[in-house]
Amino acid sequence: MTGWQRRFGRRAVRAANASKALASRVGTSTWFRIRATAARRRSGREWDHLLQQVSDLPAVPSARQTIAMLDLSRAPGPEHARADLLCLVLPTTAPLEPQWIERLASSLGDDVVAAAPQVVHPRRPLARGTPVDARVRSCGIDVGVVHDAPVVVALDAGRVPSLRGGVARVAAASAAALLVDRRFVEAAGGLPPPGRQPEAAVLDLCRRLRARRGAIVAVPAAVVVDQRTSAEDTRQWGAYADLHAPAMMREAAPLAAGRLRIAITTAVPSKKVAARWGDWHLAQAFARALERLGHVVHVQTFDARDAPAARACDVRVVVRGLRPVTRSAGQAHIEWIISHPDDVGVSECDAADLVLVASDRFAAALRPRTRTPVEVLLQATDSTRFRPVPAARTHVHDIAVVAKSRDVYRGAVRDAIAAGLEPAIYGSGWEAFVDLKLIRSSYVPNEDLAIVYSSIGVLLNDHWDDMRKNGFVSNRLFDALACETPVISDDMPEIATLFDGAVLTYEGGELGALVASVLADPAGARDRAARGRDVVLEHHTFDHRAREFIELLLRHGLHPNPP
Repeated sequence: MTGWQRRFGRRAVRAANASKALASRVGTSTWFRIRATAARRRSGREWDHLLQQVSDLPAVPSARQTIAMLDLSRAPGPEHARADLLCLVLPTTAPLEPQWIERLASSLGDDVVAAAPQVVHPRRPLARGTPVDARVRSCGIDVGVVHDAPVVVALDAGRVPSLRGGVARVAAASAAALLVDRRFVEAAGGLPPPGRQPEAAVLDLCRRLRARRGAIVAVPAAVVVDQRTSAEDTRQWGAYADLHAPAMMREAAPLAAGRLRIAITTAVPSKKVAARWGDWHLAQAFARALERLGHVVHVQTFDARDAPAARACDVRVVVRGLRPVTRSAGQAHIEWIISHPDDVGVSECDAADLVLVASDRFAAALRPRTRTPVEVLLQATDSTRFRPVPAARTHVHDIAVVAKSRDVYRGAVRDAIAAGLEPAIYGSGWEAFVDLKLIRSSYVPNEDLAIVYSSIGVLLNDHWDDMRKNGFVSNRLFDALACETPVISDDMPEIATLFDGAVLTYEGGELGALVASVLADPAGARDRAARGRDVVLEHHTFDHRAREFIELLLRHGLHPNPP
């Protein structure tokens, strides 16, 4: 930094401190008057300049069509049904010159069905002067995208008004004034109802007009003054965008035919703990498969379920955990029940557009209980992550269990120890139930699980009681078989069907003898596991599930952008 830069920096700091000191001495009201005076002086120059521009405008022919003025705060009268053009205005709107409506009318024609003036802030009294006095409030409205969510923007807001710009197409108009062809209003569903949300009502009307291929333009040469504050505009636009976010997102940033924006919301509490939750990795794998099909996907933890990007997606998939997720307006809401089936209420299913279940048995039991369609979407494996890899010496064990205890002495560990076996345990919460020497690690990163599985002689698996009762097959079976790992699991009829006998199952005291037979024939065990890998790769990857999911959306009319 040079000497003059240091001196300038010190002077700037001193000036800032002096202004703060002045504010504290003269008091808030006096300080406001000082700022208002400065704004007033500036706005006075800008106002005079604007009036000069207005006085220089050329005359335009009077409109040939009949025009009816419509106060948006009141219900329309019978004369509006006979007029050619409707001029929607607010009581707070005042024109700067008499031919502003004619200037708007001269811009209509061809596909242009509505025209908006340039709206400016008033020149307020001295005590209420603001930095935006006599500046542009809006010259049309645009709908853009910020952080993957739609936003409504007042074009040219805050600029010094200029009448030299040409007529430009815009997405919508301010409620301050809009001239529109009555025929197109009727074809688009009619006038907005009178009420307290004029900005939202006019924005909706403009969206309906554009949906019927009607163009809207902003005309800088037609100038009106709006006495309202801008804060109310922003609030109304934000509330409207919350209700129509998916449709507005499709308009502002359209995707190719067949492509969707999909939000996957999990029960994972926050990003801080996401890496330790199986649901998070399942959702991520599902998202990657959907992205390979060309879709845009956002995966969220439970605390981010109301994030704007999630609300703006076409489809919301809730990977159901312990807590439900309230649906957002304007998007298809899909429940995917992969666990805790006893915690899912009928009312929650009724509120969804489609319920997916990772169990044929539970899907069949649920269908008569809800009015929502119920389809089967099983769990699966990420074949890009789970595959046979070289064994790691630190993970070589004859028998192992990879599971959290969750404060329960789980069946696979209990039965193994009862049979005199000593399984290596990977997972948290086992200290209260087993000899500590059996615990190898309390946590295995998801990206390292393939190494652990590929190093094990036989993996023991079990299911939570409600999962086994309702036919939910553990995701661990899909992942382990994808790694060609021999697996023995507690018995469920679905296991034999899904994996063509590649997973051995046991009941009661059979586990010890079954483990001994597997370890006595490692080649046969690996051949059986290889057959299981073939079945998984042919039917049970997340690429299969992604294609099945999109087909279900199309089948049930929930795809807003079909191919």
